[in-house]
Formats: sequence, C-alpha cells, structure tokens
Amino acid sequence: MRHFGADNPLFTLARSGRRTTHPLLAIAIALGALLFGSAAGEVLLSLIAVPADPAVRLLVLLVLGFAPTAALVWMWVRGFEGRGWSTLGFTRDRAGWKSLRGFLTGLLSFGLVTGLLVALGYAARENVPEAFVPALVVLAGWIVQSSTEEVLVRGFLMPVVGARWGAVAGVGVSALLFALLHGLNPGVTPLSVVNLVLVGVLLGLYALYEGALWGVCLWHAAWNWAQGSVFGFEVSGQTTGVLSVVDLREQGPDVVTGGAFGPEGGLASTLVLLLGVAVVVLVARRVGGVSPGRRRPASPPDRSA
Repeated sequence: MRHFGADNPLFTLARSGRRTTHPLLAIAIALGALLFGSAAGEVLLSLIAVPADPAVRLLVLLVLGFAPTAALVWMWVRGFEGRGWSTLGFTRDRAGWKSLRGFLTGLLSFGLVTGLLVALGYAARENVPEAFVPALVVLAGWIVQSSTEEVLVRGFLMPVVGARWGAVAGVGVSALLFALLHGLNPGVTPLSVVNLVLVGVLLGLYALYEGALWGVCLWHAAWNWAQGSVFGFEVSGQTTGVLSVVDLREQGPDVVTGGAFGPEGGLASTLVLLLGVAVVVLVARRVGGVSPGRRRPASPPDRSA
C-alpha cells in the first residue's frame, strides 16, 4: 500500500533537510529531548506561582511540563537537519479537517471503551457535580501534552527511522518508545504496556495514512481529555485532580477495567485499539492513496521556521 511505502509524505519530509539523522542517533535524541525537556519543565514550574484553581493548575502543568520537549525536538530538526517545523508533519493541506477528524475519532474511540465498561456493569457514575467549564479549560493543556508526545515519537522518530529502515521499523520503534514513556507510571501492568504499544501502532499507522501529524495529535488529545476530564478516570495511572463532566468509577476486575492505571490498562481498551488498527489498515487498503478524498501533494517544507 502506498501509505506505508518509501514515498509516504512523512518519510519524504524527514529526508528534506540538509542532512538526515541516523535512526540510532534519532532514538538517543528522542530520549534526550524527553529527559532534558522534562527537567526544563520542572525548572519553569519552580519559577512561577502555579495557580490554586485545579483546572488552571492542570492546564499550566501540562503546558509547561511538556512544551519544552517539543521545543528541543524542533531545535534539533532545525539546527542539525536544516528543516522546518512543518516537516514534522504539520503541512497545511487540509489541516483543519484532519484535526477535526482526529479529535472526533479520538472521542469516539474512548467513548467505545467507556460504553463497554458501562454495558458490562464495570463502570458507574459517582454522585458529584457536573464540571463542564473545568473540562473546557484543561482541553488546551491536553492538546499541548498529547501533541508534544506525538511530535517526539510520530513526528520525529518514526519518519526518521522509517525513511531509512522502512515503515514497519518506524512504527515499531516509535510504538515501543511511546510505551517506554509511560512505563514508570503508577499502576502500570503488563497488559497496560501491551495497550500502550497498541496505541503507538494505531497512531503510527494513522499518521502514515494521513501523511501528516494533525490527526494523531488531536486523536491523542481527545482520548486523554475524554478519559480524565469527561469521564473522570485515571490517565495512564495519573489522576487529574479536577472535577470531570461525568465522574465514573470502575467496579470490576482490573484485567477489564485497567485498575489503578485507568481504562488504558484493561481489556476494554485492548479490544477498541485492535479494532482501530484493523479499521486504519482496511481503509488504507481500500483508498490506496495518501489520504481519503481528493489527493493533493504535500505542502513544501517550511524552511523559514
């Protein structure tokens, strides 16, 4: 399929600079950006007075805690490889539509997980006030957090590895690194690691299918937002500390609900993620192009950024 071949737009963009990063070096750069970016975020947070309001506090923590990592990736791509921000998958071609579609499919995906848990009697509503405004406030933070992770693993690492070693290696390496990013989170289990790898595979295939990063950034943000801010579950083992729109509690076997890690660690998510992988592969095979609808060439790399 053309989506997963050497001429995929993301691979072409990864080769568009003055020089390319070797895949092994790219892995080291990704890990370094994560470590130093997280440290820089901690420094920034220590220098400001974090707001007391829980929603605003979470927004600030997500933005300042993750944005430095994205900045370090861009500095490497710009300084060493000589290519611009758009070459990380942010080309202008139908960016709005790809973002909207990604957000809606992310909401649908986690909605299916929640629907399974409710239908099985493994999730029930708590008696707490509905909190629409806090959920909306923190949405921007989830977008920054999720987009940073996508820039790191699907915007930089996957295309660099895939351009040299092929799509299977690109998706595989990026999925494993994505799981590693969450491997020390509270409540992690072998099944939650499997699900994190599945998320990485799903989003890697999705990014290659679109030839861009807009969709996966918003899918990831919608998934996390729905999980923590809409339904009130833990997000990869982390509690948000903010009231959610509909606060649900898990009340079934951990192997299904995910236990302390949240639904991402349970079989309900496994089923939905496997379904997502199958849908992306089938749609890619049916369409046979770079993205659905009328095909257009990718926008030229932005060499001014």
